[in-house]
Amino acid sequence: MKKLITTCAILATATAATFAQSKATMKSTAPKAATATSAAAAKSGPTPEQLAERSAKTMQAQLGLSAEEYKGVYEAELSYQKDLKTAKESGYEPGPGQTMQMGMTKDQRIKSVLTADHYSKYEAAKSGK
Repeated sequence: MKKLITTCAILATATAATFAQSKATMKSTAPKAATATSAAAAKSGPTPEQLAERSAKTMQAQLGLSAEEYKGVYEAELSYQKDLKTAKESGYEPGPGQTMQMGMTKDQRIKSVLTADHYSKYEAAKSGK
């Protein structure tokens, strides 16, 4: 009889400790997940729109772009930055070949917008980096 009571007491204590521990884990995990998500968003840095605008403004200052050329450069940069962000958010880090291909696509879009003189200045500035 003593063994049965002792066994039941140990079993009840172990069960209570297990359930108490899992509830504490669930409570502490949920806010951390939300905090981690918001912290990751804060650490993610500038948005693709901000990066595209910064790059387009730099090119406008260096090359003296017209408003129409600026808009085309901005759209090409925005597309490039969004593609990079989408790839990284999906957990896939593009390799050097894919990054180069995305850069070439961006350059083709920029070339279609810029004048021949502006594009040659763009190429010279890009190769000088």
